[in-house]
Amino acid sequence: MTATRTICLTLVAAFFAVAAACSGSSEPAVAEDVSPEPAEEELADLSGPWFDAACDLPPRYFERIHRDHFDGRSPDLIALPKEPNYYGSFVGTSHSGPWDYLQRIPLVFYGPGTIARQGDIAPGREVTLADVAPTIAEMLGAEWPDDRPGRSLSEVLLPEGERKEPKLIITVVWDGGGWNVLEEWPDSWPVLAELMREGTSVTNGLVGSSPSNTPVAHTNIGTGAFPDQHGIVDIRIRQGNKTVDTFVNNEGRYIEVPTIADTYDLAVDNEAEIGLFGYHPWHVGMMGHGARLEGADKDLAALVSHKGETIVGLDKRYFEFPPYADDVPGIEEDIRETDAADGTVDGLWMGHDVFSSTFSLKKTPAFIRYQTRIVREMIERERFGVDDISDLFFVNYKPMDTIGHKHNMVNPEMDSAVRASDEELAALRTILDDAVGVNEWVMIMTADHGQTPMARTTGAWPLDLDEILKDTAAHFGVRQRTLFIDGRVGYIWVNKKGLSRIGVTTEDIANFLARYTIGDNIPDGRATPDGYERRLDEKILAAAWPPEYSDEIAACIAG
Repeated sequence: MTATRTICLTLVAAFFAVAAACSGSSEPAVAEDVSPEPAEEELADLSGPWFDAACDLPPRYFERIHRDHFDGRSPDLIALPKEPNYYGSFVGTSHSGPWDYLQRIPLVFYGPGTIARQGDIAPGREVTLADVAPTIAEMLGAEWPDDRPGRSLSEVLLPEGERKEPKLIITVVWDGGGWNVLEEWPDSWPVLAELMREGTSVTNGLVGSSPSNTPVAHTNIGTGAFPDQHGIVDIRIRQGNKTVDTFVNNEGRYIEVPTIADTYDLAVDNEAEIGLFGYHPWHVGMMGHGARLEGADKDLAALVSHKGETIVGLDKRYFEFPPYADDVPGIEEDIRETDAADGTVDGLWMGHDVFSSTFSLKKTPAFIRYQTRIVREMIERERFGVDDISDLFFVNYKPMDTIGHKHNMVNPEMDSAVRASDEELAALRTILDDAVGVNEWVMIMTADHGQTPMARTTGAWPLDLDEILKDTAAHFGVRQRTLFIDGRVGYIWVNKKGLSRIGVTTEDIANFLARYTIGDNIPDGRATPDGYERRLDEKILAAAWPPEYSDEIAACIAG
């Protein structure tokens, strides 16, 4: 291993030293805590319905949730649905949780000459998305910080003396393409199945932390860490007395540790090409900070605009935008192919009028196909994988997730999305063979989470979070804003000043939630849904607890 190819562990510490100076923001990144270890505190003697319910949680569920805690950002209350309940509606579902059906994700490595051809394997340890970054590091011959939970999946690689370093490693994420979606449509991904057979498929891969949502999982991929270390705890995080988007202003200021792309690019004197095509700034976590780090250069990045009308860049201070990405031809051809796929050319996709609106178009297989066109342009024009310095490219295919939220994973729209995503894997193979060379690249294919079936298929109750917050405030006889500053699926940030003023604690709120039922969650004046008439007294939460008592809960769970 040459000195220039060695990732210096000091880069991690250096990141914290320069993060605030490089942020260009009035909200600098949180600095590394270098204070002495505090003395071990005696655990509180807790009791009450909320604590009893938390003590009954399966250990693996609690561990996945606990890995998400980052002081100062995480919620003040966690309200975990009772499985199979979820937050959402009877069709529109959420996918944030510790349950196995959401956590299980495909993790496939393909690349003749670098990746062993062995089909399915299940290493005898926990495998998570945090293992992707150190595996990339091993392929590049780079050291990996030993303070991260991620560990290289050496099992997928050919022996060191037999494998070559790939010219390009591309990480492909099927957003929302977890195992339960693949198992729902088992005949719809023949190309992926072929990659599994010809490479290595790690069958026991997990997201590793909860919530299992897009920004969290992608940052797990990029950093080889969990939110308790990298700081991206949810779509939103607390900043003082408010919450903000984790990737506010289209950049990664809140990622607290360098990613594999960050450290590798610095180690090779910025000679590597680093690129990303994503759908949302939340995907930036798998690539990194760009030029925010001292000594780093701008990485190439393109995203779909929020309204879906154009292809846009990230914060131009830290990332380079490929302007040609917004002018790639072929979308009309992709629309025609998608229109015809259901057997009728009628301007509709599976009966839905989506082609007249760019915002709706990006929630169809047409955009999956168009996205590959953009990736081709980026790889070819920027000459990824054409020299002796290995390059990294990251791509997220989002429509599977957006289609799932709108139509649900059990309906045929999802089958169409899976088929289109699978076809694009074949297209990517051809692109990489042509641009980089046969057997000169490695593809890592995975997903950031599974999806939730419709309540009618599982007997679940779809929790109405707005109703929960309203009813909680009514129970304590105050306005909602007196208690809460924000709420997300399973996460609640409280108004600390408001609670102090009225003498209510997070434990008080947790006790109220511990008794909350289906009947309570039906808004006044709304009819009880068919099939739930005899279930109105059923509790809908498995547990609700303040994370500040995680040590006590963990000790209780351990017995």
